[in-house]
Amino acid sequence: MSQKQVQRCLDRYLTRTLSGSVFTWQEILNLIIPGVLDAMSITFIGVLITALISKNGETSVAATSLVGPINNLVVCLFSGISSGGTVIVAQCCGKKDSALLRKSIGMTLWLTVGIGAAVCLPFLLMPGPILRLIYPDAQPEVMEKACAFLTGSAWSNLIFTVYTASFAILRGLGESRRCLVLSIIINAAYLVFSILFLNILHLDIKGSAAALILARFLGAAVSVVLLLAWRPPVRLRPREVFVYDRSVLRETLHISIPLGMEQICSCLGAIVAQMYMIHLGTTAIATQAITNSLLSLLYAPASAACALTVTVVGRCIGARKYEEAYQYGRRCNQIALILLVATVVIVFPLLPVLLKQYNPSPEAYASARKILYATLPALMLFWPSSNTLPNTLRAASDTVYPTVLSLSVLWLITIALGYFLAIPAGLGLWGVWIATWISWAVRDVGFFIRFRGRKWLYKSSLKLS
Repeated sequence: MSQKQVQRCLDRYLTRTLSGSVFTWQEILNLIIPGVLDAMSITFIGVLITALISKNGETSVAATSLVGPINNLVVCLFSGISSGGTVIVAQCCGKKDSALLRKSIGMTLWLTVGIGAAVCLPFLLMPGPILRLIYPDAQPEVMEKACAFLTGSAWSNLIFTVYTASFAILRGLGESRRCLVLSIIINAAYLVFSILFLNILHLDIKGSAAALILARFLGAAVSVVLLLAWRPPVRLRPREVFVYDRSVLRETLHISIPLGMEQICSCLGAIVAQMYMIHLGTTAIATQAITNSLLSLLYAPASAACALTVTVVGRCIGARKYEEAYQYGRRCNQIALILLVATVVIVFPLLPVLLKQYNPSPEAYASARKILYATLPALMLFWPSSNTLPNTLRAASDTVYPTVLSLSVLWLITIALGYFLAIPAGLGLWGVWIATWISWAVRDVGFFIRFRGRKWLYKSSLKLS
């Protein structure tokens, strides 16, 4: 078979599987390829940063691990608003209403920045009391480093609100290349600053916080330029940045509040898990941080398909192409599975080498390696559907079901069962991971049932003017 025949066969196949009235297969690939590169750059640099921090000892890794869920809680509070904005922007693109699109962009900007600034304030004013309230049994050295890291992280999160809002809008517009540029800039800057402050100046945890602040400041500045100044994808007049429209606000909050509450409760659950994991010792906390870091590398490309779902399905819903929305929901789930399997095949042989980059103790190394190997079957069987399908539902404004299911699984299985298996049952860190695998499976089944029912297709009430 000649090269031209192969190309024609490939074109026919991709047209049949990925093309529709809203998107062509070329447009889908133009969205997914930068998305994969974006996710990989974020995760890979995150792995490198964790490895750099680990060179300062297990107490530094444990400190960042304790602050991590708190940081995630703060980010989730304003990310919920920005995620709702992504859905509304995508739906407005499908609706092809330019005035409505500009309103949704402006409100996403000021809502995200305003709410983000409000939630960062307590962590700027009293980081020590907050940490001692949550982790009263933490070792003094770990607590001291955690306080320093939380203070720096709070300042960086304040700056990050601008980046988050701009990134969410660009993603809703389908500007995946600009998103990729932003991601590369902020993560490359974080890596360079981290090497400078950690490896060269040896500032330990304070250096990591300083690197985060400077990188996010640079990322926020560039995000504003890409959104509003340099060949803007949508031209906004200054007054439209601070526009108020009740119907746009209502629809945004309809999506944002359930999603934000889910993310907040998820972060609270992670904090609860850290609280009982303290009793397992500093080595267990460090092992958990290392394991999560490497696991995120395995599913990073698949997470790009999860993000793609919001843009693609949301735009189909806005255009009232419900059958295409359903089919793209299926395809994005399949793409996530393919990307996950490919990543596991490539990265799996490298896991022992990657683990050593964290400079773990022999006990932490052995434990993390066993947990990662044991997690792979559950990861490939259950992770794609349990993470792609809820985004599909939310892109159609079906927010209550995924939130209720996610929170029920989180508190009943991930937290309650994880605690029982880890502490009373005496399984330690293995108990935490067994509960995690079960939670993926339950989410997979629950979301698949809802997706196949198709009621979610008609949940959108985008009747804005």
